[in-house]
Amino acid sequence: MIRSMKNIFEADSRKIGFIRKTHGVQGELLLEFEPHFYDSVAVAQCFLIEISGLPVPFFIAENGLDIRSSRTALIRFDMVDTEKYANRLTGKDVYLFEDDIIEQPVEEKTFQFINYRLFDQNNNELGIVAGADDFSGNIVLRVYTGERELLVSYHFDLLISFDKRRKIFSLRLPEGYNELDFII
Repeated sequence: MIRSMKNIFEADSRKIGFIRKTHGVQGELLLEFEPHFYDSVAVAQCFLIEISGLPVPFFIAENGLDIRSSRTALIRFDMVDTEKYANRLTGKDVYLFEDDIIEQPVEEKTFQFINYRLFDQNNNELGIVAGADDFSGNIVLRVYTGERELLVSYHFDLLISFDKRRKIFSLRLPEGYNELDFII
């Protein structure tokens, strides 16, 4: 039986994410991937990008991988050195060979600030973080204060400070923030 390249590609690789957008003018790209592929992405030397239904290998340039979060990384590929070339890769699915995937335990990593007290930039206590939900890459904290539950958007860039010993952290909330906007 003759197998096509597409069949081999589908059998021997796994989709890990996609190219979200370009970054700068030197051909860097923002890779968005599923969090359980973090370890695989961190050590990858080559990604497969689906172009016209077929896998095309792209090798990472020297010092061309910068992990930004548990689901994003800036990457620079060999021979992709212009914004114009990088633009052609945006929106494309990204794969790794099955042999390059590091399997992680099934249980999901918990958000590091569970049971921490949350403060805003004005040092007003909002409540205690009871959980975190991931809505397509957007982390939303469930914060309890008395009998109310607040939903507060979280991103690393919003983090002002945290104190592991005292179990507290502060976020810079959007201008015009009103905690009533976040009540469920």
